[in-house]
Amino acid sequence: MTDSGHYIHGTEPEEQKRLARLNDLLNAASADALALEPGQRVLDVGSGLGQLSRELARRVGPEGQVVAIERDGEQLDEALRLAREAGDEDLVEFRLGEATDLPLADGEWGSFDVAHARFLLEHVPRPGAVVAAMTRAVKPGGKVVLEDDDHDLLRLWPEIPGFHRLWEAYLGTYDGHGNDPYVGRRLVQLLREAGAGTVKNDMLFFGACAGDDAFAAYVANFRGLIEGARDQILARNRLEQRDLDSGLAALDEWARRPDSALWYVTCWAEGRRGDDLAGAGDPELDPAADSSVRPRLVRPRSKVSSMDVLTESALDLNSSLHLDDVFAKIAERVQRLIDCHLFCVMLWNESTGLLEHSYSLRFGEHVEQEGGFPLGYGISGTAAKERRPLRVPDVREDPHYVRFRHAEVEIRSELAVPLVVKDRLIGAIDLESQELDAFSEEHERIMTALASQIATALDNARLYEELRAKEERLEDDLATAREIQRGLLPRRPPEVEGLEIGAAFLPARELSGDFYDFLRYPDGRVAIALGDVAGKATGAALYGSLAVGLLRGHAFEDFTDLADFLARLNRELRSLEIGRRFVAMLCALWEPGERRLSFAAAGVPQPYRVHNGRVETVEVRGLPVGGLDDSTYEVVEVALVPGDVVLLCSDGLEDCVDKNGTRFGDGALEAKLRALAAAPAQAIADGLLEESERFAGDSEASSDDRTVVVLQALP
Repeated sequence: MTDSGHYIHGTEPEEQKRLARLNDLLNAASADALALEPGQRVLDVGSGLGQLSRELARRVGPEGQVVAIERDGEQLDEALRLAREAGDEDLVEFRLGEATDLPLADGEWGSFDVAHARFLLEHVPRPGAVVAAMTRAVKPGGKVVLEDDDHDLLRLWPEIPGFHRLWEAYLGTYDGHGNDPYVGRRLVQLLREAGAGTVKNDMLFFGACAGDDAFAAYVANFRGLIEGARDQILARNRLEQRDLDSGLAALDEWARRPDSALWYVTCWAEGRRGDDLAGAGDPELDPAADSSVRPRLVRPRSKVSSMDVLTESALDLNSSLHLDDVFAKIAERVQRLIDCHLFCVMLWNESTGLLEHSYSLRFGEHVEQEGGFPLGYGISGTAAKERRPLRVPDVREDPHYVRFRHAEVEIRSELAVPLVVKDRLIGAIDLESQELDAFSEEHERIMTALASQIATALDNARLYEELRAKEERLEDDLATAREIQRGLLPRRPPEVEGLEIGAAFLPARELSGDFYDFLRYPDGRVAIALGDVAGKATGAALYGSLAVGLLRGHAFEDFTDLADFLARLNRELRSLEIGRRFVAMLCALWEPGERRLSFAAAGVPQPYRVHNGRVETVEVRGLPVGGLDDSTYEVVEVALVPGDVVLLCSDGLEDCVDKNGTRFGDGALEAKLRALAAAPAQAIADGLLEESERFAGDSEASSDDRTVVVLQALP
């Protein structure tokens, strides 16, 4: 029943089915609470699929009448189809129209006994305007009945891990549209402001538990609400995709529990129109009473004080750092105090030298504008340039006035206020009206006071957006670097005579300083290298890539002397003079003819060997390459027999710790290696990393890269 730009829920077939099922569950309670009498005329605003409207028509009988108003054409078509399908096509008069501009004939204003709206006000940016229109539609003494949500009143038990964040993210999408998910608590206030004296304030209670017929429908409704807002939740960065999916999965799992239960309350308020309500049927206040009158921003004159709004704004405007949310809050605050037909926030772009259109409303509805204009151009450009508010009673008499193409209406008066923080221009706010002299000195004082709060909120939000954009670019760069780094690692271990090889890799951050590689030679020999660069993240990753390049530069040299190879690599890295970087490495050479495995180490953990069911270490040592000049290295040879398993690993595997500070390398690693020794080499590699993850749990101390290469001797 509202502009689709403000409405969170969709009109897709599955969404319609969900809403229809929910309506079936709620309609009886709503109809009973309305307590209609035969012969009454009822106006049902925001009728949706029309199921409740048809139930109300049955209650008032053939002597009564129900007029149902729905803004969305697809919803209205579906309502008519459902009515025909049920044989109820003559029960209700369905009309297409806006809640703030009710499609009523002149004689219909002030003629209804009851005006009713359910689940509508939470989806409109100006609920007061809707209630005001409903109040003018009923006769003196007629009832205005409001049913709506306060989403704080949802309770689920047992509590669902991650669901609270998910629900808060969903509710946050309301704010981006200028809507209010807690409007239910304000129903009495809205009635009073519209001139309807309150006669009842109540709640409709709904509860269900696992096994109830209604339970699945309620759960499907909450899930459908969140799914329907998925794109908006992700677009506004309220949750990551994985968090959203895990929250929904937790909700599904909770719904399958036999002890799950939920409670929900709908707020209910009734008011009666007094005899002296001003403006009913008056073309000056009521655009529907005279179709020749241009549409205006119709809103009841609220009793809220400007000081209340200023105080509230000081607390609320800076509660969000998302520009769209801040824009919506600004519009809501301003419109509570001042009527206008066009509203625009412009932000100053230092690089282009333009005031750029950033957020605009026309008759309360959001419109897209692009482009900008220089300082001194137009009334708002002049206000920004001169750093002072400009109030123009008749724009036709002001030489600064420029009629923008996007306006599409004849403007008569304008109020522009600069937005400045510590003598730094942030932008400007522009209010325009079709009425002459629409803005008073009081309006100018209010906007000047509000401008400093708005400027600070926009400045903070824009800085946040810039930082977030930089972070996103950095994340993109890191993702590219991560792909390149993974491309440097072997896609799969080679097939080798007499040896099965497995490898696994778990970086602590986006980029890793660990690496491994395999070099094959024509005579069947295979060289294996595993390295660990000192440090983490980008610097270590780049240095590791350099080491891989140097390693592969020797791929076609004779690799027989591993000690000589490490010594040469050490000299090459030292000659580059790159800070305090060095690489811990282990090189191995497999010679299938002799079934011999040679090792040369440069600062990595000693290799583990499983032989005849026992785990032992291969004693081979050496200083990291790139650390000191003239480092020398030793070579140790081991003859492998079928069934032997050799583990090469970086120190991140041994050094990961549990919550008590116990190292994985202090017994747990050997135990897991012994238990996995009969498995294939790749299964051993994967199993060791998985076990290290379980061992460390949530320990923050386990923050190093982990790399393993497993060699298994074949028959």
